[in-house]
Amino acid sequence: MSRYPAETSTATTRTMDWQMILAVVALLLSSAGCNQRDPSSEAQPSSALDNIVLARELRCSYLLYSPLIRKDPNTGELSGIFYDIMEEIGRRAELEIAWVEEVEYENIFIGLDANRYDVFCGGLWPSSVRAKVAYFTIPVFYSVITAWVRASEERWDSLEELNDPSVRIATKDGALEDIVARTDYPKAARASLSQGTPFSQNLLNIIANKADVTFAEPGTVFEFLQTNPGTLKQLKPDEPVRVFGNSLVVRRGDIDLKLFLDAAMRELLFSGAIDRILAKYETGPNLFPRVARPYTINQPVAETSP
Repeated sequence: MSRYPAETSTATTRTMDWQMILAVVALLLSSAGCNQRDPSSEAQPSSALDNIVLARELRCSYLLYSPLIRKDPNTGELSGIFYDIMEEIGRRAELEIAWVEEVEYENIFIGLDANRYDVFCGGLWPSSVRAKVAYFTIPVFYSVITAWVRASEERWDSLEELNDPSVRIATKDGALEDIVARTDYPKAARASLSQGTPFSQNLLNIIANKADVTFAEPGTVFEFLQTNPGTLKQLKPDEPVRVFGNSLVVRRGDIDLKLFLDAAMRELLFSGAIDRILAKYETGPNLFPRVARPYTINQPVAETSP
C-alpha cells in the first residue's frame, strides 16, 4: 500500500492542530484585551462628603460649653451658638444634622478617626498640636482669652507675676486654660478638674479661694456673672493671653468635607446669619469679636464745583 495517503492524512491533521492552537491564542489575547481596565474608569473610594450627600445626613459630635453648646438638663434639648449654626447649614444645604455623640476634649479626635461622627460641631480653638491630627474650618467668630481673678484680688500688677509657685491656676484637664498654664506659667500650681466637669466649676473654685486665677473668654464668664454678680474681674483686660478663632473640626484627610463647610460658613457670614446668631447669645458688648469682611465698599467721590 502506498504511504502517500497516510502522509496526506497526517499533514491534514497537523494543519488542523495548528489552526486550533492559533484560534485559542487569538481568543486568549482577545479576552485579555477585554479585561484590561481603564484606570480612569475604576471606582474610587467614597469620600466623607460623598457619604454625607448620599445619606443626606451630617453626623455631629459636641461638647457642653456654654454658650457654644448647651443642653437642657430636663429635656436633653440642645441649643447654643454652634447648634444654631449647624442647623442653619443643614437647612441651607438640605442635610439632616444628627447630634450623635457628646464628647470631651480628649475624645474629639479619637471619635473622628473611628468614624463615629463626621464633624466635631461644638466649636474648637485651633492650635498647632491639634492641627497635627485634624483639619479646622475657617472661624465664624473669635475668642479673646484673658485672665480672671477674684474681684477683691490685689496681689498682681502683671501677668508675668502669675508664673510663681504660690499661684494656683484653675484648669480643666486638656482644656485651653490647662494648655496656657503649662506653656506660659509652668512654675504655678494647678487646681485641676477632671474631664466632664463644667468649666463654671473653675470660676466657683476661684470664688471659694480654692484657686486664684483662670483663663477664659468674656462670653463664658459674663454668662456666669449673671448669676454670680460682682465676684470676678479681669486681670489686665488689655493683655489677652490668647486669641482664637472658633472653628469646626473634621478628620485629617477629609479635605472635601472641610471645603464644603468653609463654603457653608462663608455663606452664613456674608448673609448676616452669623451676626444674628451671635447677637442672640451676646449678654454684653463685644463679647464675640466678629470676622472681618474681606472687602471694602468704595464711597462715591463727592462732586466739587469748578
